[in-house]
Amino acid sequence: MGVGIAKALSAIENRTDDEISSSSAVQPANTSTLATAAKSASLSVIQRSHENDAADCLIVGAIAIDLTCDLTHGVLDKQSSWIHTSNPGAIHRTPGGVGFNVCLATAYASSPDTTVRMISAVGPDARDLPAALNLASATSPDLSGVIVIDDGRTAQYIAMHDRNGDLILACADMALVEQLSPAHIKSEFVRAGKSPFWVGVDANLDQEPLSTAILCAREAGAKVLLEPTAVMKAQTILQLSDVGVTSLLPNPPTVDVMTPNSIELEGLFSHARDLGLFERQDWWDVVDAMGTTTEFRTAIAWMARECGILGPVVEKGLVQMAVHLLPFMPNLFVKMGELGVITVQLAKESEVRGRMVGSGQLSTGPGFVMWRGGKIRGQGENMCILVRHHPAHKVTGEIVSVTGAGDSFAGVLLSELVAADKRGDKSILADVDSVARIVDRAQRAAVLTLRSRFAISPEIKKLKE
Repeated sequence: MGVGIAKALSAIENRTDDEISSSSAVQPANTSTLATAAKSASLSVIQRSHENDAADCLIVGAIAIDLTCDLTHGVLDKQSSWIHTSNPGAIHRTPGGVGFNVCLATAYASSPDTTVRMISAVGPDARDLPAALNLASATSPDLSGVIVIDDGRTAQYIAMHDRNGDLILACADMALVEQLSPAHIKSEFVRAGKSPFWVGVDANLDQEPLSTAILCAREAGAKVLLEPTAVMKAQTILQLSDVGVTSLLPNPPTVDVMTPNSIELEGLFSHARDLGLFERQDWWDVVDAMGTTTEFRTAIAWMARECGILGPVVEKGLVQMAVHLLPFMPNLFVKMGELGVITVQLAKESEVRGRMVGSGQLSTGPGFVMWRGGKIRGQGENMCILVRHHPAHKVTGEIVSVTGAGDSFAGVLLSELVAADKRGDKSILADVDSVARIVDRAQRAAVLTLRSRFAISPEIKKLKE
């Protein structure tokens, strides 16, 4: 039975205070408290049982109230006609937030027997969210990891779009989520035990909660996908002294998968360089093992020229930037908008498979380059660099809004990775053909959201069929 989003946000189980050790202003959102609020707000409360503590996927990040302002009537013909004044348009209020969007897309794209749980915080004002989105029970995310902070204000995101749906300017008030209690994060991981296969994290978190989420994921034996969110926030991952720069291959890296756009990738590269991360001996050991030569760079240039992405890939050097970052984040899915997606990955040679994988040091195919390197510090297995361009899906019809398209991509990608681990395929990221199929599905999800009024299109559910 479908429930409104306001009901879903109040679907938080009754938990005792000692399960979450935090300040007195932070309370678990128990059903009795919410029942009182729900009665006055005409909302109902969904009971959840402690028997359902296991979860296949945990998402740690922001739940926000999204306000989307669509300017109309040609007000953008001349800049002077719309800045410093009021403009006519349509304003839409929907639930959102990067973490919630990714969580929703993951749940939509997953099988009914997959549990996707959100870990976040909201203020009492979240109870007033409109029932703008119906969540079918079979594809609903589990929101029992969300707490209400009595003196807090739910995160808000305001975006202004032109009449073509393109973003002009946005403002994100994520103060509540940035300081999400590490104690609450830990308690939710303890509750889930060793059940999660993957953990999705959005970069709205401050260093301490971000570090806590990643460390807890590692202790649980789960892999980590990070959605960078924005240029400045993406850089936080490189500043973590306890899990970031110390987690280099062949040890478990800080994050297994990252989904930046091209601008965020440039920002990550510049920040890593400024921090001196490319001067570290252990970083050099990994790069030296890759052993790339002029032959590899020439192959990348040819691929870019054939795929029509010569500018961003060669002139801006996106692939070389990504290769520099691989020791820290070995699977980069770089979103390039209308130019598609380029994946740059570092994998063990024994796990690499696919139709275009040859036996020589360099393998090439349509939009594909693979380079065989050596062993890191002379130990373990030979490493391979995999680079592939995935053409963009054509958007037919009106683009309503760009909000949530990248989150849809990340969520569907995450759902595929969880499904692979559940069926025992631990090396799907090294399967060239499977990655192409996954990116295709994730891009189709992004296109559905581009054409939707919702931050995440409910039509993503149909991608499973």
